[in-house]
Amino acid sequence: MFDLVTRLNEECGVRLPEKDDQDWEFCAGDYTRTEDYIEFYKKYSDEMDSNRWGDKELLSNMIIQGLDDMLSNTHDNDHIDKLWLETRKILLEDELYNVIVYWSCVGQPAEYCFLITPRMRELLRELI
Repeated sequence: MFDLVTRLNEECGVRLPEKDDQDWEFCAGDYTRTEDYIEFYKKYSDEMDSNRWGDKELLSNMIIQGLDDMLSNTHDNDHIDKLWLETRKILLEDELYNVIVYWSCVGQPAEYCFLITPRMRELLRELI
C-alpha cells in the first residue's frame, strides 16, 4: 500500500502530521518546494489512491497551497506560470474537480478568496 505521508517526509522533507493536525496538507508544505511536490506527484501518480479525499487530492491541495504562497511571497511570475501549467494539467488529467471547486471559492467575492482563485476560476469556467 502506498503511504503518501511517509514518502513525502522521506523524499521531500514534509513534516509528518501530528496527533491533532487538521488540514495537514495546507500547512505542512514549504512553498519553496512546490516544484518538488509536483515532480513527486508525477512520479507516484499511478500508485496514489485516487478516491474521494485520497492521496491525489491531498497532494494536489499541498501543491496549490504552495502556488498560493508563492503568489504572496515571490515575484517570479514566469516560474509560477510554469508550475501553474503543470498543476493545471494534473488537475484536469486526474479529474480533481472537487479540488478545483474548493480553490475557486464559488460564490465568494474576490477579496475573500485565495490569490490562486482567479486561475482556478478560469479553469472551472473551462470545465463548465
